[in-house]
Amino acid sequence: MAEKYERLVRLVENRAGDAFRGAIRYHDGGHTILYLRDDVATDAFRDAVDGLIERARAYEPLSHPESYPNLGATQASVELYEVAAVIHFREGPNTGVLVSLDRDVAQGLGAFVTRCTSVLVEDGGIEGSDGVESSD
Repeated sequence: MAEKYERLVRLVENRAGDAFRGAIRYHDGGHTILYLRDDVATDAFRDAVDGLIERARAYEPLSHPESYPNLGATQASVELYEVAAVIHFREGPNTGVLVSLDRDVAQGLGAFVTRCTSVLVEDGGIEGSDGVESSD
């Protein structure tokens, strides 16, 4: 593992402790699991990882510096799930790192997203976890 990825794993371990679920680096040659917590290292995860990497490669930021320079360059994207937060660090067109943490590590952001989601669900205007959009 390259030194910078070792440093990243150490940084996340030091900051997140037991809430560090895993880190995967994807690159031209495939992917490398940098760290995987025992309870996450399941057959179901291993079956899902190729699709996860494929979607990460295809990810496109919502804003590009050339179209809206006031925001600056994209540093990372974050997806919040019921039990986890996934941070996607894009390194190049076909390379990047995915870091997964227990959701409670992202308490402030998680609470804000939960509150916003509850407002949207009350009004019937957000997709459910099953991918079916609620009707008004």
